[in-house]
Amino acid sequence: MTMTQVLCQPCIAQMPAEKFGIILLVLGTLALATLLGARTNFIRARLVEDMPTSRIRSASQGYVELVGLAVARTGILTAPLSQQPCLWWRYRIERYRKTGKSHAWVTVDKGTSTAPFFIDDGTGICRVEPEGAEVSCLHQKIWYGHTRIATATPGSGTSYIRRLGAVSGRYRYTEQLIREGDPIYLLGHFESDASGHRVLTLDQIAGQIIRSWKANYSDFLARFDSNGNGVLDALEWQKAQAEAARAARAQRCFEPPEHVVRKPHTRGLPYLIGSHGQEALSRKFRRRALLSCAGFLASGALSTWMVGSRFVL
Repeated sequence: MTMTQVLCQPCIAQMPAEKFGIILLVLGTLALATLLGARTNFIRARLVEDMPTSRIRSASQGYVELVGLAVARTGILTAPLSQQPCLWWRYRIERYRKTGKSHAWVTVDKGTSTAPFFIDDGTGICRVEPEGAEVSCLHQKIWYGHTRIATATPGSGTSYIRRLGAVSGRYRYTEQLIREGDPIYLLGHFESDASGHRVLTLDQIAGQIIRSWKANYSDFLARFDSNGNGVLDALEWQKAQAEAARAARAQRCFEPPEHVVRKPHTRGLPYLIGSHGQEALSRKFRRRALLSCAGFLASGALSTWMVGSRFVL
């Protein structure tokens, strides 16, 4: 159905009911989807703008905003297409297909890194679990080739717009990277001591220490049974507990805290990782929201026009 037919009131009035209903359903679905998209992106823009920035050393447990630099502590990754060193990667390979008058880029392969990397804000280091995050990268390259496997290294400044008019290859490669030293903006669920060890209370750690001592009960008795009667009385047991408590406090002091940021458990809270900076992320979400609003207005107006043209005539 052409736009001329859509804007033709007699054509709409004479359109079969089934066809009219399908078109109206599609427009209604599009209006609802764009309205939800506008709401989601406005909420994300406000979160990025209004959320206070926390410091890793003193961040509270839960949903936080962190800003720092990407650092490597467990090794550097290699990007699958360009073979460049990085901390996180995402790629997509598309094939140019033309059928009759229609043509399009069709995705034939894609992948995303799930390996964790680290962020350093000057007060501490935090592990970042990228799985489930919406990632916006500072480093993105697009280039073309004639094989499904990318064999050419992308040159800096490769322009999609410049090469779209005359496609130089049957395949298009897109790669996004986070590199060591990149500025990182994070909005996600923060946990300290995610290994589960330091979340134990001092009493629980002291209990574990006593149980480890009891594993060799003869040594345990020789250490705390001061009167040598083979049984620990109340005072001897209190002495063992006090020494275990001191050992637990010392153990706590010498263990550096471990921090991690991952996808929030609460449904509806976005998990964002960006290397463009806070202001750039906010502008991106606001642009998306405005485009969604425009889509909602256009689809809603067209739906209203069609209903009015069919039933008012």
